[in-house]
Amino acid sequence: DLVTETDKACEDLVFNHLKQHFPDHKFIGEETTAAYGATELTDEPTWIVDPLDGTTNFVHGFPFVCVSIGLTIKKVPVVGVVYNPIMDELFTGIRGKGSFLNGNPLKVSSKDELLKCLLATEVMHI
Repeated sequence: DLVTETDKACEDLVFNHLKQHFPDHKFIGEETTAAYGATELTDEPTWIVDPLDGTTNFVHGFPFVCVSIGLTIKKVPVVGVVYNPIMDELFTGIRGKGSFLNGNPLKVSSKDELLKCLLATEVMHI
């Protein structure tokens, strides 16, 4: 189907680019895992990619869609990148260095009670 083809094409694009720069690293992708079964996370540097995060939103034209990429070393997440091309929002995070939105530092909320917070979640579709 179109979504699977789009997901796979995006995953291939991301993997091919990363492999040019990091040929000795491992790769885990949502589409590859869906097609071939679970891939074990090892201590080796491993890129984890969801090429089309928010597939349901993508199908319905809802603008909350992103490419999610993470790097683990010794099974510890060290880098995360989430890009929403529709809203041109680039979220980045580096272990020990902080998190950023389009280069601007993010900070945690000062709220200390859940009742005073806005909470959003996704209910899986069946």
